[in-house]
This record gives sequence, C-alpha cells and structure tokens, in this order.
Amino acid sequence: MSNKQKAIIVGAGAGGLSAAVRLAHQGWDVTVLEKEPAPGGRLGAIEEQGYTIDIGPTIMMMDDVFRQFFQEIGRNIEDYLELIRLNPLYRLNYHDGTVLALPSDMKALLDEIKRVNPDDVDGYLKFLSQIHTRYVAAREKFIEKPLNKLEEFLTIDTLTGMYQLKTLNNMYSDISRFIKDERLRIALTFQSIYLGISPFDAPSIYTIIAYVEHGVSGVWYPKGGMNAIGKALVKLLREFGGSLRVNSEVKEILIESGMARGVRLTTGEELYADVVISNVDFPTSMEKLIPAASRGKYTPQKLESMTNSCGALMFYLGTNRRYDHLDVHNIYFTRDYKETLDQIFEQGQLPDDPAIYLYAPTRIDPSVAPEDKEVVYVLVPVPNLSSDIDWKTALPQFREKVMEKLEKAGLTDLRQHIEFERIYTPHTFQERFHLYQGAAFGLAPTLLQSGYFRPHISSENVKNLYFVGASVHPGGGVPVVITCGKLAANLILKDHHSDTISWPNPEMAG
Repeated sequence: MSNKQKAIIVGAGAGGLSAAVRLAHQGWDVTVLEKEPAPGGRLGAIEEQGYTIDIGPTIMMMDDVFRQFFQEIGRNIEDYLELIRLNPLYRLNYHDGTVLALPSDMKALLDEIKRVNPDDVDGYLKFLSQIHTRYVAAREKFIEKPLNKLEEFLTIDTLTGMYQLKTLNNMYSDISRFIKDERLRIALTFQSIYLGISPFDAPSIYTIIAYVEHGVSGVWYPKGGMNAIGKALVKLLREFGGSLRVNSEVKEILIESGMARGVRLTTGEELYADVVISNVDFPTSMEKLIPAASRGKYTPQKLESMTNSCGALMFYLGTNRRYDHLDVHNIYFTRDYKETLDQIFEQGQLPDDPAIYLYAPTRIDPSVAPEDKEVVYVLVPVPNLSSDIDWKTALPQFREKVMEKLEKAGLTDLRQHIEFERIYTPHTFQERFHLYQGAAFGLAPTLLQSGYFRPHISSENVKNLYFVGASVHPGGGVPVVITCGKLAANLILKDHHSDTISWPNPEMAG
C-alpha cells in the first residue's frame, strides 16, 4: 500500500492538468478524471479526416508563464513544445476597407500606427509609458497571488497594487484618453473578447492584454495547435507517475463532516483521496457536483445573479483549397463596434452584423490539415443561454450571414469548398463542457468578479476541496489558468505540510 498523499482532479482542462502535474512532481498520487474520450477540455482538438482543429483557445501569449512552468518542474519546454513567434500578431479587417496587420516589432508597429493616424503615435507611446507599471502590479500583486482570504487582500501591498491598477473606468474609455482614431481604439480594446466581456464593460486594467501582445511577449503558436499544450501536460503527468482516466464522468464530490473525501462517478464507482480539485466550471461545480448543504453563499439565486461571459458560435471548417491571403489570426470588425457589442451583451440578441475571428493555423503549420487543404476556425461572439435565442431556428440563417461576410472578405466560394464542418453553439458548451449558461469564457471579469471578489481557489466551506479554471481567481486565458493550477497546487502543499521542492521565483517578462 502506498502512503503517498492522494489527489483527485475532476476534469482534464488546462487548470486541472497544471495542478495535477505540479502535485505529481511533488510525489503525490494523482488521478485526473475526464468525462470526454480525450483530455484537454476546451484546450483539446477535433481530430477527424486528417484535420486537427483546436476547440477553444488559439492565441498564445505570456510565453514566460509556460517556460517558467516547465523550468520549475525540471523540464525543458523545447522537448515538449515547438513555439513559433508570429509576425504579424494578427490581421485586423475594418468595415471601411482598412487593413491593419500589426507587426511584432515595435518600430514596425509604430510605423503602422503612423500610417493609419500620425497624430496617434504620441498617444500610443504615452499609453505604453503608463501601462507597464499597471502590468507589473497586476502580475505580481493579483494574478500570482491566491487572494483566498480577506487578510491577503487587505494588505498594504495589495491595496497599493489596486491604486496602481487605476481600474475604475472601462477599457474603451481608458484607451480613448490616449488614442483618437476609432480604428486604433478598436485595435487596442477588442482583446476583452478573449475574456468574453465587452470593452465598454471590462475594467480598464485589461488594456494590459494589448500591451502584453505588443510590448511584452508577442503572440506565439505551438506547432500542432494550442491543443499541443494540453498533450504536453498529459505527457508530463504520466512522466511523474500520475494517471489519467478518460470516459470517467464524476457525478458528485463526496463530502463528509465538512471535508472532501473523494468522488462518485456516474457508474456508481467511488474513489477516495486526501484532496479533490474541481476543474469543472465553478458555477456548474456548485450546481451539479456539490451537495446543497456545502455550497455556502453559492445558492441557485447567487449563481443566477452572477455575470457570465458571452457565448461563442463556432464553425470548425476544413476546406479543399487554400486561402493564401489569410494570416494565422484574422479579425473582421463590423460597421458599428459599439452597436454590435451592445446587441450581444446588453440586448441578448444575435448581432445584425456579426464580428468574426478566423484562425488559420495552416498558414504556418501544414501538419494540421491534409496537403493543400486549409483549417478555417471561425468564432462569432454571441449571447450566452441567458438570452431567449432559439438556436435550432436561428442557426441556419445566421450561418449564411457569417459565410456570406467571409466570402465578401476574400474567402471566395467558401461554402462550396467546405469538406469538413462541425458547429458548436452555446448549447454545446453547456452540455459537453459543462459551462454555466453556455458562457464560453466562464464568469465575466467584471470589477466585482475579479481578484478577491472572484470565486476562490480554496473552498470557503469544505476542507480539502479546491477549484481551478477560468471562473476562479485569477481568471481566464490559458496562461492565467495555468497559473491558477500552480496556485492551487502550492496551496495544497502548504495546507498539507508537504515537504516541497522550492520553486524558483516567477520571472517577470520584459
């Protein structure tokens, strides 16, 4: 019999795998349970007919987080992932015909801004001069701290950090202080959609995303797609002796006398452990996996009142021809930026003019499609399931609207060249990935759902129960969720007085 301490992780997404790898590295007996046939969650891929198409995240930034993760467990990232830095970062297509291909080189980026509006070069430099301090404060004092307890939040260091964040206005208003051209304002605020929130609602601190892309890390592509990150984490887990069980759906987290004891699967099998980590979306964990008596303040009414991110309508396409004008990341804006966002976030209706993000990894990685064919991944922000959209009736017509817009944008005869297609609506994300209200990005990062005010990693009511994922502090985005897993593992090691190998201090990218 092993006397190792045991951990069960429910869900093999980025946060769950991150925590699992670190605990296994520290000598714990780790079992990851995944209900799907393959691990990864939204970091997984559709692999059919010779195509490998990422399901969810596609934009890799903050590469230092990934490099640090591997370094801290004594591994070389190059042995697991081949990372390619993208130039341009992405291609932005505006309704008036303007195209901005933002370079990864700062001098070239300034030249591109000058081409669009010379008067905004000085404003952009002023934006850069003030955002670095805010970025460092966000990383050191919020993202990389667990903020589980009020006393951790109410420290001089954290309160000073809050002042440094200067986050009381929204992203769009904040950028507008520096930038006058509407196209450039859009280029510096659309990143809020990565988190499923409108830039007119997102706290201004999220302007750091554009700064990270432009001035800190750039944008990277892991060969094989973002799903390669999930596969690398599974490989690490197995190297450190952890186990992964697929097709193993958890029905309930077992709680006795205020303490997590294990899980019960849908088959009736019960597994026991010293700690349980749920990588299921936090509201769904509360609603479906945890008995009502152990949910604390997270009653059905509380969950219903929380602000969720938008939904995503996904078209995963394989085409029998190439579209050579595309970059890896392409965005097609609408005739009225705010009107489109208001229709999605305020009115809960499908936009008249859909905004479209198109990912074409075959531009630099032919391995993800058959020869001379193209992966065309299309994401359209849409309302989540709190709206009254009837997707069965709305989808066919809305699909035609999206395809028509793409064909007019240069994907000639797209509909005639599709040989592989999968469509995911918010219902898919709710049913397959257990995302509450089908919100593709989890809980929205509003001011009152950020930092200490976001659901905590450690359960407030149940000992030895922890949560990871985009709906938990520190929030969404793959590098931040990887950090969440790291914070969870460190809390568990501390709570259980494990003899730990000291981790190096996180290095700030610069």
